[in-house]
Amino acid sequence: MPLIQDLLQQHPGEWLAIEVTEEEDGRPIAGRLVYHSPDRDEVWQKTRELQRVYIVYAGEPLKEGYAAAFTL
Repeated sequence: MPLIQDLLQQHPGEWLAIEVTEEEDGRPIAGRLVYHSPDRDEVWQKTRELQRVYIVYAGEPLKEGYAAAFTL
């Protein structure tokens, strides 16, 4: 299975839904890409039935002093 870091590099600026297949110290490190899109809501909608999925944004981290909040 691909490493999550590789998936992030392959889909810059998109939201990724990843079925985790391998963890290290409780953190996901590898998995199968289930869905991806630049639209966060679309990813949540398409994967809401899945039991174990890691959703992550493959973009620039927030600048220092900024925060993010998400709602469902």
